[in-house]
Amino acid sequence: MGPGGRRWRWSWDLGLGRELGYVFWAMIGVEAAFGAYVGIWPLWIEALGAPITVVGLVLGSSGILRLLILAPSATLADRIDPRTLIVVARGLTGIGLITAALATHWTMLAPMVIGSAIGDIAFPLTQAHLATHAGEQRVRAFTLVFNVGPAVAFGIAPLISGVLIALFDLRAAFVFAALCTLFSIYFFSRFAPRPKREKGAAPPRSSYREALAEPSVKPLLGMQFATIFSLALGISLLPTFLADERGISPAVVAMLGGVGSLGAVLFGLIIARNQWLQKHPLTGVAIAIAMVMGALAVVVSTQLVWLIALAFIGRGGLWSAWGLYVAALSEIVRSDRVRPRVFTLSEMMGGTAFSSAPIVSGQLYAIRAEGPILASLAASAALIPILLITQRRMQPGRALTEEEEAVAAAAPLADPEAA
Repeated sequence: MGPGGRRWRWSWDLGLGRELGYVFWAMIGVEAAFGAYVGIWPLWIEALGAPITVVGLVLGSSGILRLLILAPSATLADRIDPRTLIVVARGLTGIGLITAALATHWTMLAPMVIGSAIGDIAFPLTQAHLATHAGEQRVRAFTLVFNVGPAVAFGIAPLISGVLIALFDLRAAFVFAALCTLFSIYFFSRFAPRPKREKGAAPPRSSYREALAEPSVKPLLGMQFATIFSLALGISLLPTFLADERGISPAVVAMLGGVGSLGAVLFGLIIARNQWLQKHPLTGVAIAIAMVMGALAVVVSTQLVWLIALAFIGRGGLWSAWGLYVAALSEIVRSDRVRPRVFTLSEMMGGTAFSSAPIVSGQLYAIRAEGPILASLAASAALIPILLITQRRMQPGRALTEEEEAVAAAAPLADPEAA
């Protein structure tokens, strides 16, 4: 049936509606691109002549760039259509991927590092777009769009990437990732533009100080940083550990990344169908942490490839935890006006944790190959009781009415131009 028919309409957007359908497929492309190369990214840096300590630095160098780029992104989005910002940002990511495929020395990976950092602008802006169109069931919508769908892509892409690597070489993974990025850009470009403001109307202003003043935002951001840092500490150099200490080939390592997404898909589907977990997202984060801990414990204790592959299902808990934090923030924030800045802060915290963890991992790995994994297990175990206690105290915020939003928007801000 044609595009105007009912059957086609319900097939392409999976019943989510047009806008959320576009978000779903755009994120499929984004995560497929990431999954295509992330499993072999440390191996490629090392193959281009970088010692293990430099590998960690290159992996983590985008963290500082991410902070510098994300901080003003919400302010830019107040003045420029977010759709335009997203398309440009992901386009630069695609260019970075192509340059990585053409690189002949690790110092030539700078465009890739810069492009990937700029591309992260898409995340908070897309999250705000979804929150605007998701209605009341935000945790379910965030889980399906930012967890289940992308996890499927993150599972399939490494398998394709592994085959391409086996047929050609490591460069093929980055070319495939660039094609996936192009796929995502198409759907990002289909987003509905922001409604035009009346002539002479000032853009709605908010600040990061105002966003941090929202109840429970600060502790959630702090726990998000701690969780992602702790898990990434053990995961970031896992491909290098598997290749060096377990003798697993790069192609198989890339495919194992796809296995990890299976756990994220299964856990995401459970959350989407379980209202209790939707109301207690931090409990879900604790379960996700336990999943990753189980995977790391197996990897550090055995050389059996089949058992490692099975344990890798738990590795997807990292992405489940990250998505649940974003969903939890979307529930407690009362004002649509400050929500984009809250999501930007979340991406800054999560991205910085994910990027800085490899720097520490590289130093620990140089001392002892198992060091990053053991440190991750210890730090992650300490987080679980903190999350469970915090969940008891956290209450979702009531959404503001249109009248309350208007009053809040008209009120003078403590720091209206803060970025």
